[in-house]
Amino acid sequence: MRKHHSLEQFKSKKAGISILIVLHVVGAIGFVSPLSEWFVYLTPMNLLITAGMIWIDTERSQRRAWPVALAVMLIGYTAEVVGVKTGVIFGEYSYGEVLGWKVLEVPPLIGVNWLIVIWGAFALSHTIGVTQHYRWLTTGIFAVGLDLIIEPVAIYFEFWTWESAKPPLQNYLAWFALAALLGLLFERYPLVKKPRLGVVAFICQILFFGVVLRTISQ
Repeated sequence: MRKHHSLEQFKSKKAGISILIVLHVVGAIGFVSPLSEWFVYLTPMNLLITAGMIWIDTERSQRRAWPVALAVMLIGYTAEVVGVKTGVIFGEYSYGEVLGWKVLEVPPLIGVNWLIVIWGAFALSHTIGVTQHYRWLTTGIFAVGLDLIIEPVAIYFEFWTWESAKPPLQNYLAWFALAALLGLLFERYPLVKKPRLGVVAFICQILFFGVVLRTISQ
C-alpha cells in the first residue's frame, strides 16, 4: 500500500514538474515573440497556476500551515501598498495594468508572487543543505538574486515603473530584509519540510526571466 502511495506521489510530482516547465517555456517564447503584447497579459494566469501547482503538490500534513501561506501573501501585499503610497520601503514606483485589477494602487496578485518567490527561495535553501540557522539568510539572498533579473524585464513590459527609471539600491535592500523575515516565518512555522515543486518553480522563474532578459537586451 505504501509503495502504491509513493508511486502515485512520484507520478504526481513528475506531472507537476512537466506542467511548470511547459508553462514557463511557452511563456518565455511568447514574451520574445511578435505576440509579446498579448502574452504579457497572461502573466496573472501563469502566477496562479504556478502557485496552485506548488500548493497541490504540498504534503497534506504541511497544508495545515496554510495560515503561513496566507500571512506571506498579506505581508508581501501590505509592504507593496505602503511602498507605493509612501516610497519609504522600496523607493518611488507604481504598478501598470499587466498584473490585473488593483486595490490601493497595488494588484492583490502581487501577494501570490511573494508567496511563490519566498516558498521557492526557502525550498532551494533546504535542498542545497543550508542549516536551519541560516535558511532565512539564503532565502533573502536568493530572493534578491531573482529580483535582479525580474526588474529589467518587468520595467520593459511595464509591469511597474520607477520614478528614477531604474530601481534604487533601497529596493534590493528592502527585498532582502522582507524575504529574510518571511524566511524566518517559514522556518518557525514549517510549510516546507520537503522542497518538492517550490524549487522547480523558482528555477523555472530564473530561467524564464533570464531568457527574456537576454533577448530584450540584444
